[in-house]
Amino acid sequence: MLIQVLLSGIALGSIYGLVALGFAVIFKATDVFNFAQGMLVAFGAYFAVTTINLLGLPFPVAILAIIAASAALGVIIHVVFIQPLSGRPMLAVIMLTIALSIVMRAVIEILYGLQGRTLTTPIPTGIFMIGEVRVSQLHLVAASVSWVCMAAFFAFFRFTPIGLLMRATADGYEAALISGINVKVMNRLAWGIGASLAAIGGLFLGQLQIVSTELEHIGLLALPAVVIGGMQSIPGAIIGGLLVGLIEQLAATYISPKSTDIVVYGLLLMILMVRPWGLFGQRELGRV
Repeated sequence: MLIQVLLSGIALGSIYGLVALGFAVIFKATDVFNFAQGMLVAFGAYFAVTTINLLGLPFPVAILAIIAASAALGVIIHVVFIQPLSGRPMLAVIMLTIALSIVMRAVIEILYGLQGRTLTTPIPTGIFMIGEVRVSQLHLVAASVSWVCMAAFFAFFRFTPIGLLMRATADGYEAALISGINVKVMNRLAWGIGASLAAIGGLFLGQLQIVSTELEHIGLLALPAVVIGGMQSIPGAIIGGLLVGLIEQLAATYISPKSTDIVVYGLLLMILMVRPWGLFGQRELGRV
């Protein structure tokens, strides 16, 4: 029983880690605490419903369309809403992302209605046995794809010229600007990547659950994941996602399904009180 719960927690935590990675990329590059990340997850799920169920596109083409549409949405959000607030107080930007989340929810409900949608994909949904442990093929595929995406991002971020420019921009905005880096393009790229990662998470969450705007609340579990791991730490965001997934499944199984939020956010409060910069973040020191 415990092994099965741990496997489910790792699979779900891998998806949370993927969404948290997108959140961390946006925050690290642009210093924006994006409360609309949960709705980007929901939009990814609805893009999947549109391309796969409504338009009937071949699955590989649909995946490319989902990623492209989500990346475009992220870039549009940065250009239209975030960039004009550059240099404004952090509270104004946070309030904007909250308002943006509300607007995105309303747009989905206008276009698709209030009823949830069932997402059907070629991804296998059966069960196979390893000894006495039941393993969900969907969970296994979701975890595998999430880790492949995270590994691909790390390779891109660390070994490509564009990744080097993004790291330079994230490490020092003014220094990157003086060095001739087009900071606006790098920030738009970060938003595009963050939205794409959220959409991939939404694709799997939409099949594990039902596609509705309630996926926003599941996607927002990336927030405690990234805070627990460390706001400035991309590996910390992934590990934080795994921790949240494991804790959620253990709490739901051994305490109560209604206790998951209490346990997850209780851990978040403890981390904030003891180590507010996160498990893998770096403490910021200031001179007085």
